[in-house]
Amino acid sequence: MKKKLLLLAVLLPLLSLQAQESRFTWSAGVVTEGQWNMSEGETGWANRINADLGVRLWKGALFDASALATYSAGTPVANDRQGFSNIDAENRAFRLFHAGLSQTFLNESLTLFVGVKAADEDYFNTDLAGLFTGSSYGGMPVCTENHGISVYPEAALAFHAEYNIGNWKLRESLYNGAPSDRLDEQFRFRPGRDGLFNIASAMYATEAEGYAATSYTLGYALSTKPVTGQTEFGLWGGVEQPVYAWGKTRLSLLAEGAAQLTKNAYCKGYWAGGLVAENITRNGGQLGLAVNRIYCDDGHETDVELTFLCPLGAGFSLQPALHAIRTDGVTTMLGQFRLCYEIGN
Repeated sequence: MKKKLLLLAVLLPLLSLQAQESRFTWSAGVVTEGQWNMSEGETGWANRINADLGVRLWKGALFDASALATYSAGTPVANDRQGFSNIDAENRAFRLFHAGLSQTFLNESLTLFVGVKAADEDYFNTDLAGLFTGSSYGGMPVCTENHGISVYPEAALAFHAEYNIGNWKLRESLYNGAPSDRLDEQFRFRPGRDGLFNIASAMYATEAEGYAATSYTLGYALSTKPVTGQTEFGLWGGVEQPVYAWGKTRLSLLAEGAAQLTKNAYCKGYWAGGLVAENITRNGGQLGLAVNRIYCDDGHETDVELTFLCPLGAGFSLQPALHAIRTDGVTTMLGQFRLCYEIGN
């Protein structure tokens, strides 16, 4: 009996600690990238560090936060319109990228969030688009250039709602209209001075274990700008669809586009198309080829990107990429080489 009591005395604190630890999720990542403008001989170095923490509170409630640190040297190496590197940013030791409280309802089918947030994590960072290194795949230019939308590395105070019913995901977000990467500006809600940004989407998605999700998305972007008195409105959408499979390898199609419907906007339209081969290595490597084009008031740009994501195991991966960018009739060849490391529970 004494042995059983002693065993319980040892096990109960351990079980209690395990239950307590299960309330917390965390992750951290580092990306370092070498850049080479092969047409002009310029070189640069970009780095990003991210840390994420989630704490489960009462039933259905979660507080989560994400922070970023960025450092670059010798960048930008090219005068492209879209930004061929989606991690390149002004040097900053600390940025709050996400911080807020979410609560689920209706058997977790409805989620409401309030806090600081960026739109790319909800609307643009889909499985196939997330492979490519160009910035437009993480935030369509019609939204980012015309509406002042909050995307990496900036965020804004937001109210976000998401409703899941079967394979459908309905999302709606309202942001303060002036995103920032500074703490003293991110928690502001001043529609009279900063305006408002509203984005929403309807997505039909199906999951397949070990592969990118198949998805079809249609959304809109609406913003008000008190300084100019303008209201901007645009439509955007995307498709990620498998088209062929052999063995464990699968070939999928990426297509996305956006159009600005109001007049006097800087960016009139954007489209992209590509192919991604999944599971081409033992660790799940991906090979992608894509082309996108942006139409602006002062010119156009086309970016052709070839990239290969090679997981190495233990949280490490390599990703080289090659870009051929034609801006206003001038072609620039650019190369990237990324080393990524991620850990978490």
